[in-house]
Amino acid sequence: MRRLAALLLLVLSACAAPRARQKMSFAELYAQDARSAPPASAQAPGVSQAASKKMPQARRKGAPLEDAPASMELRAALAAFADLARGARGQVTRGSAMPPAQADNWRRMNATMDDFLRQPVRKTSSLDVVRARVTLEAELEQDARAYGDIPSELADAVLARVDLLAVRMAELRHLQLKPSKKPLQFAWPVDPVVITSVFGSRVHPITGEEREHQGLDLAAKPGQLVSAAARGVVVRAGWNGGHGNQVVLQHDGDVTTRYSHLSRVLVEPGDVLEQGDVVGAAGKTGLATGVHLHFEIWHGGEPEDPLDQMGPTDSGEEPAFVRHEEHPSPGTRQGRRPVVGRRP
Repeated sequence: MRRLAALLLLVLSACAAPRARQKMSFAELYAQDARSAPPASAQAPGVSQAASKKMPQARRKGAPLEDAPASMELRAALAAFADLARGARGQVTRGSAMPPAQADNWRRMNATMDDFLRQPVRKTSSLDVVRARVTLEAELEQDARAYGDIPSELADAVLARVDLLAVRMAELRHLQLKPSKKPLQFAWPVDPVVITSVFGSRVHPITGEEREHQGLDLAAKPGQLVSAAARGVVVRAGWNGGHGNQVVLQHDGDVTTRYSHLSRVLVEPGDVLEQGDVVGAAGKTGLATGVHLHFEIWHGGEPEDPLDQMGPTDSGEEPAFVRHEEHPSPGTRQGRRPVVGRRP
């Protein structure tokens, strides 16, 4: 029962996660009939009105995505899967274990999703991505309510496909962005800019191991807003191991920026952000000795020193540096994962 409760909480928390802005309608995004539009989400609780003005704005009306044709085969497979799932729930007493037939139904659906996600991005229909993600999330939630136990490895496999669908949607959105004619320029994601750890080899303050530090650590206050360093599309937004809550933005020219250890994530995969739009709030989630922002720039799949790419601060000054002579014991772990985390 504890596993069931945890799974149900995870599924429901994904639906209730804080948003960065009012979402555009299904019709605006996919040029479909407005009757299919999901309700707009509310402003994230705890975010001030002034901060919300900096939140990312949706794609403008009248600019629908140029989309690949929807797959009738996928639509039929999703419908058949949902019919079998409803039938299985109707044949058991509430709280019973998941029948083997329904577990097999899920495994076949996961295999179908794997085949779907192997398609090139340009040949993927965004309508198919939304339809698949909504179906998987809805049926998993219903199964969590109906059955007393769901195999944990099966639930994890389903959630992994849901995450991949979110990333695919972000990739589709990125394809629709017109490349900027201006050279890519970065702005510092926090202000003031105080660098507490530089790019390069260092002894990790928690593990005690020498490893490459692939970005900069920037001092920040708890809950301080973190902004996008440049215009781009959110490709990942959620928990990422030692990085804690992390947002990854895709920019022109095969460039990505990464924002780690956030206390809150305020964007979703697929969001189009302008430079200065809020991505989240600073924190110490994951492997972190205190509140700060770990900021990375990657180009062509390789990390680059942000100091080589960044200009002066907003005030026109060079960033300040703080060096620490002592590190906490390797056995000390102050980072943490939120009880209820977001996923994409």
